[in-house]
Amino acid sequence: MAARSGRWLGRRLRWLLAATLVMVVGGGVGLAAPVAGGGLGLAAAVAGGGVGLAAPVAAPVAGEVAGGGAGVAAGYRQLVAGSHYNCVIRVDGSLWCWGDNQYGQLGIGDTVIDAQYVPVQVEPGVRWRSVHAGEGGHTCGIRTDGSLWCWGYNWAGQLGDGTQTGRSFPVRVGTGSWTGVGVGSMHTCAIRSDASLWCWGDNRYGQLGDGTLTNHPTPVQIGAGASWAEVTGGGGHTCARRTDGTLWCWGTGGRTGDGTGEQRLTPVQIGAGLGWTKVAAAYAHTCAVRTDSTLWCWGHNNGALGDGTYEARWSPTAVAGGGSWATVDPGYAHTCARRTDASVWCWGSNLAGSVGDGTTAIRYSPVPVVGDQTWADLGAGQGHTCAVRSDSTVWCWGDNVSGSLGQGPLVYWRTVPTRVLTL
Repeated sequence: MAARSGRWLGRRLRWLLAATLVMVVGGGVGLAAPVAGGGLGLAAAVAGGGVGLAAPVAAPVAGEVAGGGAGVAAGYRQLVAGSHYNCVIRVDGSLWCWGDNQYGQLGIGDTVIDAQYVPVQVEPGVRWRSVHAGEGGHTCGIRTDGSLWCWGYNWAGQLGDGTQTGRSFPVRVGTGSWTGVGVGSMHTCAIRSDASLWCWGDNRYGQLGDGTLTNHPTPVQIGAGASWAEVTGGGGHTCARRTDGTLWCWGTGGRTGDGTGEQRLTPVQIGAGLGWTKVAAAYAHTCAVRTDSTLWCWGHNNGALGDGTYEARWSPTAVAGGGSWATVDPGYAHTCARRTDASVWCWGSNLAGSVGDGTTAIRYSPVPVVGDQTWADLGAGQGHTCAVRSDSTVWCWGDNVSGSLGQGPLVYWRTVPTRVLTL
């Protein structure tokens, strides 16, 4: 905790230094967030806005049009959120990331710059099909040719390149073609084009699913003979969905969802007889959508399970309020999900506004995010959330540690969605 507090204070001091440089070198602040009720300036905190050197700015940034902006022309294929950073893939296949870069998880080739406050392109000229960001400081992506690449923190071999050396740029994992990847805190799992499942990295809790507690710096096959459609990694556990719609989890007890609280070293089925369409794991909890569009969560609970309580659940528990759900993405201590009507709802820890309802009050059941409710994609990280609207603009809210909101260094947090600069 002391180490984490030290890093937090260090980042805040670097924000202030960056802010000073912007004002001195640029002759003024020169940055603006294109939303009403938030922005950048020299005043104190405002309701629904940032803290510190922030003031409301209602006018759009230069070159932005009402209801549109840079993102409209480009469009976005995917958005993901990691611990304190995010990545998006545009429709042209280009990959852009911003936020924390302490371990090189942005993939920009260095760690000297330990934070990027606005999006920066990863390997210009390379085209990507999908990307996944973890809570432990590493990222993996699949290029349009089907090859798999990882970068960032590599303490347990989670990059899959056979070493424990951190990488600030993408390195290839194995050979052949891959269709899906799930990034945990310090392990990774991916699905090959033949629907086989492979995992590598940290295995202290059995999260690799190979029946051992041995770390593996290169991919090992899990559940030979099974056909897998989707995989997701958490903090010491993994869940995956087979092509027949069944759901399977393994690793740390209590997070697997099998109702026992026992550690599982190989995949065990969750909710036998039920069909699932989406599963997503966070550090200590997991959520999944059934074929009937109902949403279920399990694991540790500070409100992140959305069942109206703070009690841990060792088996899938329905999220309060019903509704028809399309997708879900749990963050470190909060969860956000998109309904079939394109509205986004969040719940759980809300200390810095990660729920996006304009407050910092913890929410034990889903509440709608403030503002426009036509969203196309979303990602929940550690204390922050980002999402893409149907007009292809990108918005973030919550804590701005290391620039995770894409708002520059002058903003501490946002309790409502705020447009990402340059996207």
